[in-house]
Amino acid sequence: MIAGLFVSCSDFLQEEVHTQVSDTRYNTPDGFNEAVNAAYYPLRSFYGTEQGLTATVFGTDTYREGADGDFKYMNRYSNELDAFDDISDWIWQNMYEGINITNTVIARAGAGVEGVSQEEATRRSAEARFLRGHYYFILVQLFGPVHLTTEETEGVELEASRAPVGQVYDQIISDLEFAIANLPVEAEQYGRATKPASEHLLARVYLTRATSDAAGSDDYQQAANLAETVINDYSFELLEDFADVHAVGNERNAEVIWAVQFSDNPLANESADDKNGNSSHLYFNFPYDQEPGLFRTVEFGRPFRRFRPTQFTTQEMFNLDDREVDSRYKKSFKDAFRVIDPGTYEIDGVQKDLAEGDTAIWFPGYNMPLAEQQEKDMQVITPEEYNSINFPPLWKHMDPNRAGVNVTAGSRDWLAFRLAETHLIAAEAYFYMEGPTSVNAIDHLNAVRVRAAWPGEEATVTARTPQALTSEGIDFILDERGRELLGEGFRWFDLVRTDKLLERAKAHNPDVVAPLGNLQEFHKLRPIPQAQIDRTEGGSDAFPQNPGY
Repeated sequence: MIAGLFVSCSDFLQEEVHTQVSDTRYNTPDGFNEAVNAAYYPLRSFYGTEQGLTATVFGTDTYREGADGDFKYMNRYSNELDAFDDISDWIWQNMYEGINITNTVIARAGAGVEGVSQEEATRRSAEARFLRGHYYFILVQLFGPVHLTTEETEGVELEASRAPVGQVYDQIISDLEFAIANLPVEAEQYGRATKPASEHLLARVYLTRATSDAAGSDDYQQAANLAETVINDYSFELLEDFADVHAVGNERNAEVIWAVQFSDNPLANESADDKNGNSSHLYFNFPYDQEPGLFRTVEFGRPFRRFRPTQFTTQEMFNLDDREVDSRYKKSFKDAFRVIDPGTYEIDGVQKDLAEGDTAIWFPGYNMPLAEQQEKDMQVITPEEYNSINFPPLWKHMDPNRAGVNVTAGSRDWLAFRLAETHLIAAEAYFYMEGPTSVNAIDHLNAVRVRAAWPGEEATVTARTPQALTSEGIDFILDERGRELLGEGFRWFDLVRTDKLLERAKAHNPDVVAPLGNLQEFHKLRPIPQAQIDRTEGGSDAFPQNPGY
């Protein structure tokens, strides 16, 4: 009887009710626009979520695994990274959900919706094409050849096949060119797709296709041209202070070309992630609340430790000499916590009195001798003491506006496209076209580096660029992308695009090699979800798995 009762309760509690929308609803003005808005929703499954960040941050040269979390195999490239991988399945399902909604919008716009003008239908179709191109771009980077459909799904479909990479890129480019031709420079509502957002994304697409099997002869030129258009033809500008780009409350700033929106209204902040909202604030922290003088606060965040910076990130990419002239280490990481629980504590074998507002924890960034540490009235954590629990936390995603200390839902927009990245796209394109002495590449790198410089150090950072680009080549550009875009969901894509994943991850991330890891050449693609293969008529013969899995 007890067993039966529990089963009954479990079934009742897990029951899900889904509202049904009739097919004809999308042929009305309200239903059509609801479908357009819904087409943006799957972006929240990728941006600002543990799944999206795990797929793009883990297993690279800049981030390795922290002490907690369920997806360490993604960092290690171990045998658990297979066709049953939850992360790959999550992204696959949600991207295709987005694609199907966009196909619905495009089909209805093409057929005409009574009460919707042709001008509006074309504009909404352009939004949907921007999104469809975006979803397919994520898929083709992660999985290679994927199922390509531009038709609205109206029933159960069991046939699927893997279109060649070139065909997928052709569709992406076609969609984004349509969006560029038919979208306004400024959206009537913040967050909708725009012409410059489409140009920025297409520049990124050409830059990526240039190193794929489908490379076109003018891909780098196209990427450079589009990036120059975004930089020069609109009102976007690099903020004077790098810290302001990610400042809380300043998400809508002049550097942001396009963002994925979240909300502080719980009813409007639902996401596909079960944590809801933008949960990126959770994953880069460390357990500060276990240290003397501190307890958990909304300001300091929930102390999850999913992603731990590599020694390469903290000590080489942001080396001590560069930190003297480049502000981005100081403005990316939180290197000090103030006392909020005053008292007397034993630290490194010494009794110390901590007053409210004093420094409780300090990450000095260099290996301070123990005797010197003991002279400090604080907990000092040096690089030689960094481990899977204690490390400097990345602070750009933190969200102190959450309703309580245990709330996981964040409300900050995800800054998907910003002008600093546009400059870096241009720099990489010119580097590959014109070589390491390219003045154009140097100028775009220096635009980003000058903004990052401490006041008075601008000449120092610009003087280093030509020599570094000549001697280090694409590695210098990757380092610059690392300093500027750390933790923003680019790194795995960057390393695969430049064919540096194996070299740099193996050199700088101890987890990807034995005994924990096993990074191989085939890991430059993710596994096709087994669920997709199983539900395809013909199974693996019709929808084969990526090699190696």
